Amino acid sequence: MSRKRIKSTFAAAACRLGIDKVAGAANGRLKMPVIVGYHRVVEDFVSSSQTAIPSLLITPQMLERQLDWIGRRHRFIDVDELAQRLESGEDSGKPVAAVTFDDGYRDFYEIALPLLRRKGIPSALFVVTDLVGTMRTQIHDRLYLLLKRRTAPIGELSRRLPAPYTGAQLPHISEMSPYNATRALLEHAPLDLLEQVATTLDAEEPVPPELFRDMHSVDWDTVRRIRDAGVAIGSHTSGHVLMPNESPERVADEAGNSRREIEHHLGTRVQHFAYPSGFFNADSVHAVASAGYRCAYTTCSHRDAGFPMLTLPRTLLWERSCVDHRLDFSESILRCQIRGTFDFLGGCRQHHAVQRSLSPARDRAYA
Repeated sequence: MSRKRIKSTFAAAACRLGIDKVAGAANGRLKMPVIVGYHRVVEDFVSSSQTAIPSLLITPQMLERQLDWIGRRHRFIDVDELAQRLESGEDSGKPVAAVTFDDGYRDFYEIALPLLRRKGIPSALFVVTDLVGTMRTQIHDRLYLLLKRRTAPIGELSRRLPAPYTGAQLPHISEMSPYNATRALLEHAPLDLLEQVATTLDAEEPVPPELFRDMHSVDWDTVRRIRDAGVAIGSHTSGHVLMPNESPERVADEAGNSRREIEHHLGTRVQHFAYPSGFFNADSVHAVASAGYRCAYTTCSHRDAGFPMLTLPRTLLWERSCVDHRLDFSESILRCQIRGTFDFLGGCRQHHAVQRSLSPARDRAYA
């Protein structure tokens, strides 16, 4: 039996037997507003996935299908109302949901925003400030395409890096798929080293620049138009760093400088922050708190009583996150995704058990 068939069969049984509710109650999702996250919206999933990370892509048709399902069960609200409800403890009326988009790709403005406005759904866009208005590409997009198109063996990549990176401890990616290799690199190396890895790979087997054209970010004029359309603009750091991989000083700069940059260009206060890839630790949450954000969003259900508003769980969705083995939309899979059923059974990829507490009040492990 295929993995997708097993997943769809399990999801149907879980919803029928109430396992999804048990999981949602255990991980706290049932008591929380639904917060969903997306990345890129593309017209043709199959074509775009030839060069881009598939799990970052969704078509307008699937996006609308998912939002319609959520909208029949929840009232869509913007992230400012979400923050107000969470801070006040308000819990009345129809359940609510918020929609967010990460990275600031141009296709948010070109494809996603018209759909959201037609349906009257508020949203938030988290931008990577160093890339706004540039032709530079997100490091994950660059690494993935370099690895996907590579024909030569990776070998001992760390030996080919320039000083001071020679001998760097990189994960063993030689036998991995391009996606798994990209994820392993992102989760284990700081941004400066990732840039050197990408530069080394590109020097050996360059990728034509035109293949990155659809992956570029919006410019500041477009960000202002998006803001004027009612979309909340938040920070996704300056350089899309996975914050647990960086020094405390770099983390503080990433959180603070990105907020100041957005406020400089927009002239409005920035209150919302999304951790790249949803990864966070004590230093990163402290940095986000020090930078003055009101809310910050992760990708798992782990929270800390000291910073509950800075560890808000989101569900990241894409084209095939909620389809069955026939690639048909599955309501039961989406229900399990939103309630964290799969994560509850499979465990969280982040190693929270060995991190120190996010709360400054005391040092303890959290879960």
